[in-house]
Amino acid sequence: MLLLLLACSDYELAQSADVSAGDSCPSLDRDPYAVTVDDTCIAEPTVGTFDPVIEWQWDSNPLAPGYDDIMSTAAIGNLTDDDGDGDIDDDDIPDIVFATFSGGAYTSPGAITAISGDGTVTLFSSLTIDGHGIYGSSGIAIGDLEGDGIPEVCGAGTAASVVCYSVRDGRAELKWAAGTDLYYVGCPSLADMDGDGLSEVIMGRSVYDFQGNLVGTGEYGVGRYMTFAVDMDADGQLEVVSGNAVYEADGTALWTDGGTDGIPAVADFDLDGRPEHVRAGGGAVTVQSLDGSFYWETTIPGGGTGGPPTVADFDGDGLPEVGVAALSYYTVFDTDGAILWSNPVSDYSSSVTGSAVFDFEADGDAEVVYADEHTLWIFEGATGAVLMAQEGHASGTLFEYPLVADVDNDGSTEIIVTSNDYAYAGWNGVTVIGDANASWAPARPIWNQFAYHISNVENDGGVPQVQTENWLTWNSFRAGGTELGPSNWLPDLAVGGIDLCDVECDRDEVVVSFAIENRGLLPVEEHRVEVGEGREVLDIGSGDAVYTQEYRRTKDEWGESLTVSVEALSNECGLSDNSRSFTWPCD
Repeated sequence: MLLLLLACSDYELAQSADVSAGDSCPSLDRDPYAVTVDDTCIAEPTVGTFDPVIEWQWDSNPLAPGYDDIMSTAAIGNLTDDDGDGDIDDDDIPDIVFATFSGGAYTSPGAITAISGDGTVTLFSSLTIDGHGIYGSSGIAIGDLEGDGIPEVCGAGTAASVVCYSVRDGRAELKWAAGTDLYYVGCPSLADMDGDGLSEVIMGRSVYDFQGNLVGTGEYGVGRYMTFAVDMDADGQLEVVSGNAVYEADGTALWTDGGTDGIPAVADFDLDGRPEHVRAGGGAVTVQSLDGSFYWETTIPGGGTGGPPTVADFDGDGLPEVGVAALSYYTVFDTDGAILWSNPVSDYSSSVTGSAVFDFEADGDAEVVYADEHTLWIFEGATGAVLMAQEGHASGTLFEYPLVADVDNDGSTEIIVTSNDYAYAGWNGVTVIGDANASWAPARPIWNQFAYHISNVENDGGVPQVQTENWLTWNSFRAGGTELGPSNWLPDLAVGGIDLCDVECDRDEVVVSFAIENRGLLPVEEHRVEVGEGREVLDIGSGDAVYTQEYRRTKDEWGESLTVSVEALSNECGLSDNSRSFTWPCD
């Protein structure tokens, strides 16, 4: 509980003189103080059913006929103001963006294509936009690079390393194209590396600013052109994570081990609060701390190179595991590198496909979603038991993996899988699968890039100015979840103490501010606080206390007691501490 405070004088319940020594409360400038969090503040989950059905498919391209094969990971985010409120945000229907190719020419120029997440509209599809196009197997990144409310879409260019398009009214226009290092399956990522409110674009070992100017290029690995940025060294600035090196934004190497330049991820395996570097490539998975204090390397069963590593708590033990697909097996490695389970699959085309993880039924048990050359699989995370083997999918395969998102904004999660039928008979285009009873747990409306890790993007497509350290809350990579934390977390709001200043008892007038605490696990946004007849909106994180605005009150306005309350929330741990009354401080 907050101690009662006074700007320059002790607080006394009986005052007869003016004890004010300041003009305003310091509350608005004070940082939140720490509150003890109740770890038991969780909800009993509403367990859903597991009855997957195909909701819809997009298998022909009305705007670019013939360009309807996909062999890359799509991206999901809001591009259009569907509800007409003037903003593009998470109240709108998400959109799906991907590269398409025709006739097996996936290493040639393709069509950058966007469709509505409910499958009703193809927004745009073009081989070139203002003279610049992307490869037919390019990865996609979606985000608002400069915070102006206009989303950008970036891909691997055919004439430049990175091409970024702005999307206005559902139509794409060239923003910029930069770089000369070309790679047909390049997957750009977005991050505000210097915290200036403007996003950088990362491709391989190069960093470009929001206008396409080169910031820096590293000397070592490119991470198969699937790099990303997090704060690896806790210096408050993000670094580029590649397959065998970590770079500052200007290209200076923070760390390199000279090993295989595989596909990277990060998570905290030894639970020391700092992330470990994870990579898959060369037929092995490697996990290591940058200082060498934690390390293991394990060969992937069944041969092959190894695709993008997925990190999550597969078995519910509170520790991260790593899932990797290769030539003929999908394998989950335990926290120490031992094999947790391994299932036969078929990826002879590339042996570098990937996966996503999500707890669809909200029963505490995660599921793995993976697509090989012929089958869309769902495995039980803890055991590898086959929960679904959906035939019909086809792919010649590269680095693609299915996504998990609430793609139609209906409150229930869907699986989004891309397919192509140039090498094998089966689906092409996009297939969206949901639960027949729409009972799957809520997920975010966004999965904005290949190197997705929840905290790298906001629900509305904004790129965070300060990126939350994913490993401290979710400790996952390429795994689904909500932006606030696990779906069974709850807030617990309480009225804390009173902050007094300008206490003018001889005039029967005081200026006060009040502390509002969150003792629950879940941060809350836009909860309402009522002070007498005044109301305001505050955001408050887990384990924090924030202060209301200043209120000037006379004795008559105060009355016998002044009641401060937080508007009751139906999904809160308890309501007994949501209201508190304070007596007049001067008598």
